[in-house]
Amino acid sequence: MFGERLKRARIKAGLSMEELVAKASNIVSKQAISQYEKNLKNPSSTVLIALANALGVGVDYFFRNVDVSIGEVDFRKQSNFGKKKQDVLQEKVREYLERYIEIENILDIDYKFENLLYEETINSLDDIENIATILRANWNLGIDSIDNIVEMLELKNIKVLLVEDDKKFNGLCGKVNDEKSHNFIVLNNSKELSGERKRFTALHELAHLVLPNHNLDEEKASDRFAGAFLFPQESVINEFGAKRTKISIEELAHIKQKYGISIAGIIFRLRQLNIISESIFKRFWIVNRTSRFDDKYPYNKEIKTTRFQNLLAHAYSEELISLSKLAELSGLSVDDALHKYGEVF
Repeated sequence: MFGERLKRARIKAGLSMEELVAKASNIVSKQAISQYEKNLKNPSSTVLIALANALGVGVDYFFRNVDVSIGEVDFRKQSNFGKKKQDVLQEKVREYLERYIEIENILDIDYKFENLLYEETINSLDDIENIATILRANWNLGIDSIDNIVEMLELKNIKVLLVEDDKKFNGLCGKVNDEKSHNFIVLNNSKELSGERKRFTALHELAHLVLPNHNLDEEKASDRFAGAFLFPQESVINEFGAKRTKISIEELAHIKQKYGISIAGIIFRLRQLNIISESIFKRFWIVNRTSRFDDKYPYNKEIKTTRFQNLLAHAYSEELISLSKLAELSGLSVDDALHKYGEVF
């Protein structure tokens, strides 16, 4: 496995073989790196440490006993988010999931995700309103706003990784190819992307994981689910009424803050549920070209994930892992790991 893990670490760091040689102060040649990656030879301990430092990983990374296969993932991105960037991100995801699953194994935790929607039927986009309502009911969420989408997902056993990347990338989802069916979502937490955009993307990715098989456009179906889950039909009607001839920006701005959905997203929901007419819908977009209402009324709540950190703290406080293992799994230095997790009583 050493050769494969060296290659993965190099890809994760975004380095060619030549660049790795240079970053490791030419301690080895490109030919040697190639031989290592093909498992034709092994490095000395001195070279191993130099490679680990150059790649920004601990030596233990190369010998980790959890190996994750994440199969095919579908990137939600603009077309110019290139192949190299996708490869780097995919290796970052793989490495994070390895650490996540290893700490679950240490704690003997089996958080298997169960999709409760597999028997439902979808024939049209309108059916997705019902699907979103069913899932909210199954998860005991009612119809109220959800304060922290990411923590909600992790409570339902979906692993969430927040990364800061090029704004051309929004998110992705997938499944770890093992018997426990670990489902994961990756979100771009870049400050260049709005909070409501991240919330919507999280639920768009959830749709790709949970929607039953259908013949609809995959992206349109996932968008409809995300909107219906964020702002359920019953809540929309409670807030706006069953029919409107005019809508004030003050109303839209208030609902945006309450439900964490963009003003543009609210307008889509109102049209999808026939609360506003097509003419009002079109008039909004004409005015919005210059007014840019979502920019005027920003949604500033941060998204965050804590479950992985809580599992690390649990294992360390119960002395199930050493300080060095804590540092490796947290991705921190020993001093930083001790400072963050060391206060135990």
